Amino acid sequence: MFASLLRFGITVAAIPFCANLMDGVHLIDMGNAIVLGLILAVIYTVLRPVMRLILKVFNFCTLGLLYVLVDACIVDVAAELVKSSVSFDSFWWALAVSLVINAARMLVDVVTGKTK
Repeated sequence: MFASLLRFGITVAAIPFCANLMDGVHLIDMGNAIVLGLILAVIYTVLRPVMRLILKVFNFCTLGLLYVLVDACIVDVAAELVKSSVSFDSFWWALAVSLVINAARMLVDVVTGKTK
């Protein structure tokens, strides 16, 4: 339970963190950025496992790169839902944000002992 809450918090905090560090990520409204983090946390918790199950065969063929692209698409689509608060200059910035989010979530899994 603690690990899930920590991953949730990391996902919410990653958007403002990435906006401060990356030139291609533009944060307009902090409140809606938190909403974007909440949307991402829910998508990562609910839809991401289903998508990974469906795409497992294709992921094997692409040596894992498909999951990276799917995560970047998730971040880009979620940012489109709250377009007034966060924008990316290109798809590559969405990819960079998804890599930061996934690295932070993976670090939480390692620290809490929940490895897959």
